[in-house]
Amino acid sequence: MILFDIRAELYGPPSNEREDSNAFQARLAVSAVFDQVEPLQAQLARIASFREPMQRLGELANVFDELGKFAMQVSDLARVFESRHNSQDRLRPVPNQFAPLEALDEKLKRLCASFAEHLSELADALGPAVTLQDQLAYLASAFEPAKVLREEFLGLAESFASGSPAMSNGRNTAFSPSTPRR
Repeated sequence: MILFDIRAELYGPPSNEREDSNAFQARLAVSAVFDQVEPLQAQLARIASFREPMQRLGELANVFDELGKFAMQVSDLARVFESRHNSQDRLRPVPNQFAPLEALDEKLKRLCASFAEHLSELADALGPAVTLQDQLAYLASAFEPAKVLREEFLGLAESFASGSPAMSNGRNTAFSPSTPRR
């Protein structure tokens, strides 16, 4: 059943029997009230269509577990290179005295530069994921009223179902269009 598609529930199946005029007027009144939200039904249905792509996106987020493990390994390697760098500073005069050590020193510098370049590229590759996270946080905030409205509509439906619609001050105050959004 589509959200807000309560007409079928209210009217029941089509009938060829003649209805009394009071029931007909009640249906017209309900119809007039709910016709204003009919265009919103399509938008709500479109929101539901994003469930599957969001699930696939969630599956892609598993990549961060592997990247976290990789980051720990590289961090361990960085500590090794840091200690090598500290001892290299103390041995700075030695490569000048021994040509083979100078070549080794240059190879280690190129290795470190290559690591830095690849890590920078990896960090840049994470840029879209960070942007997506920011957008998802915004969307989560923008969709927060859905929870409040759902509870409000369920409470109102229950109230109408019991035959005594109860609203404080004639108006439901849990959510109103003037409620500021984040």
